[in-house]
Amino acid sequence: MFHISAISLMRSCSTAKCIIHSAFSSQFPSGSQTTIYALATGGIRCALGVIRVSGPNTRQVLHKVGRFSSERKLPEPRKAVLKKLYDPMSDKVIDHGIVLWFPGPKSFTGEDSCEFHVHGGPAIITTLLRSIGNVPGCRMAEPGEFSKRAFLNGKMDLTEVEGLGDLISAETEMQRAQALNQMSGSLGSLYESWRDRIAKCLANAEAFIDFGEDENIESDILVRVEIEIESLVEEMTNHLKDQRKGERLRNGVRIAILGKPNVGKSSLLNLLCKRDVAIVSSIPGTTRDIVESCIDLRGYPVVFADTAGIRSSPDEIEKEGVM
Repeated sequence: MFHISAISLMRSCSTAKCIIHSAFSSQFPSGSQTTIYALATGGIRCALGVIRVSGPNTRQVLHKVGRFSSERKLPEPRKAVLKKLYDPMSDKVIDHGIVLWFPGPKSFTGEDSCEFHVHGGPAIITTLLRSIGNVPGCRMAEPGEFSKRAFLNGKMDLTEVEGLGDLISAETEMQRAQALNQMSGSLGSLYESWRDRIAKCLANAEAFIDFGEDENIESDILVRVEIEIESLVEEMTNHLKDQRKGERLRNGVRIAILGKPNVGKSSLLNLLCKRDVAIVSSIPGTTRDIVESCIDLRGYPVVFADTAGIRSSPDEIEKEGVM
């Protein structure tokens, strides 16, 4: 019975990558016929703003906004060029900016892409975004859609996409290091090696089932397959246990400060945070709501929660804080 259950397991694992890709594609259609654009930098007023464009009409955007008159006069790929940028509707100059051209598939998304680096004033950004949107076939990108297209075009795997999201959200040194390690592809390489080993086990098991009686196939091949599967299960189990450390690093360690009234809970929170986060008073019941603050403790995110003092109180609000 071993080979039947093992083959069922191995077949499901060997097709996992296709299943994930299919699910991702059905939930987020590739939209390869549309060209997307978005502001890649912060939306507040700043010195510089970067607008990214990706899709089949990127060349048309360059012709309309950058006034590159022909295909031959497009910027040299991956080389910064200073250009006047125009509003195609009014024919007026929007700004002087840097243009970068990334013809597919050698781009982040795997599609034709370009970037406009302009001054970060709200009026400039708004006008440039509107001008790109007026080019036929262009629409504003959905959140994460550039990364989605990179995944669907084989430029990134799911672990790298997740690592990129964690890297952008990282607030501490340890979060940054973990996200960068995952984004580098190390986790994807590990999963790929597991998939290859499972596929090899599947091939050996099926070969024995189909040809074991007719061909000169070693009789202990199923034993070796079973040993390899058990080794894989152990590795995966240990890996899943270790992943909880990654989750704690991503979400932060949560610590509640509990105690009776006026024993210094709020003072301790202020001391740990090195600023006045909670009100300190000699009057019992000062803290009613749970006060939370996140600090960077040697690279690890730690969330401290100051709670109301534990005591009997007729005040319903204070009772809620204690609970």
